[in-house]
Amino acid sequence: MRKIAVVTSKGGTGKTTTAINLSYGLAMFGQRVLLIDCDPQRNLAIIFDTYGSQTLPDLLLRGKVDILQVRKNLFFIDSGGRKLAETESLLAQRKGGELRLRQVLSTLKGSDWVICDCPPSTNLININVLTYADYAIIPVSMDFLGMVGVKKTMETIVEVDERLGHQLRILGILATFFDSRTKISYEVLQTLRQHFKEKVFNTVIRTNTSLKEAPGFHKVIFEYAPYSYGSQDYYLLTEEVFNYGWEEKGGD
Repeated sequence: MRKIAVVTSKGGTGKTTTAINLSYGLAMFGQRVLLIDCDPQRNLAIIFDTYGSQTLPDLLLRGKVDILQVRKNLFFIDSGGRKLAETESLLAQRKGGELRLRQVLSTLKGSDWVICDCPPSTNLININVLTYADYAIIPVSMDFLGMVGVKKTMETIVEVDERLGHQLRILGILATFFDSRTKISYEVLQTLRQHFKEKVFNTVIRTNTSLKEAPGFHKVIFEYAPYSYGSQDYYLLTEEVFNYGWEEKGGD
């Protein structure tokens, strides 16, 4: 089972778009995927138009949760919205609260992939995800602040790893909102590839209106606009992740 955190310290980078479309793409490949919404904004539940009675707070506090099937091979845990923020303060009072997600999911079976959509902040919920996941995908928008965001995110990962003795590997840095009409997109992408080299995905997610429209119809990009640039790009990302070379690099 491969456990991936889609994480960044900066908002507006296409994090949730990446989590949901990558998950659906892997499900299309015949993989059983569990997608966990770890963000109190609850965007994944809104997109799927599916809400759990027992959500992520119930899993973290009581070890019980509704795992909802939202598409073929694709399953989902609802974040619970604002209840998740309240849960964070309760977890902080528990010994080992940083490792609670790892503990409650230690007996999880039947999934080939677990993908966690993280909030764009450094909080106890994110730390739980970073100590549960084995790999991270970091979306980076093609602007200066996006570059700052990826640096802060990687610093956070290193800090969590050192403090809690966990090795979270970078599966890839993903360039998002790439606009071929702008010089800044090429400059930021070039800087990423020069600085992070092979850690940057070959796939680039281009700016595409269909990616913004799809959630309003409760659909992923493959359903809403299967021939769009967005669909093409996320299919290529799915292929790149699926063919990563897991055995050579220590994947399960």
